[in-house]
Amino acid sequence: MAIMARAASLRGYRELIDELGGDGAALLRRFGITPEAIADGDALVPAESLGRALKVAMEFLDRNYPGPDRTTAARVRAAIDRALLESRADIDTVARMLTVHERTLQRALAAEGTTFTALLDAARRDIAHRLLCETDLPMSRITTLIGLREQSALTRAVRRWYGRTPQQVRNAARAVEPRGAGTGVDRPTTTGR
Repeated sequence: MAIMARAASLRGYRELIDELGGDGAALLRRFGITPEAIADGDALVPAESLGRALKVAMEFLDRNYPGPDRTTAARVRAAIDRALLESRADIDTVARMLTVHERTLQRALAAEGTTFTALLDAARRDIAHRLLCETDLPMSRITTLIGLREQSALTRAVRRWYGRTPQQVRNAARAVEPRGAGTGVDRPTTTGR
């Protein structure tokens, strides 16, 4: 038995998407929700259809009209952080997560004065610092978690970021703060690219 929900829930989303240049009615028809059902706010529609339509509408709004503090770089950085946890954090994966073409993403980042490579490097730097200073994870595991293939790549990257080896960064953090009490004291010397 399907769970039903009131169509009135969709009225505002359809109108907002229409107003912003999308086609809200076409979006809802894609999920089997008719314009008549929306016009009759008491009509019942499958809750699954309602949920999928709301999710797509929210993604459309987030993608095309992010908040003023949500720059492309901020959205890419959040996607990189998610991708590092879930899979590979390459530009193709992140572009798919943000539902934009790779080149469009690169142009938007260039317009903001940054690159995907710089954002990925900063994400890796921040995560590596936290893992080195706040955990006892082995270096090989940290290497994997930040998306590098070899431990030597981690050592080179940490030397570039902090001017020290990963073990030296870990030891310095432990010498200054009790275990688990903070984020450490080392800060990157440069962001790289």
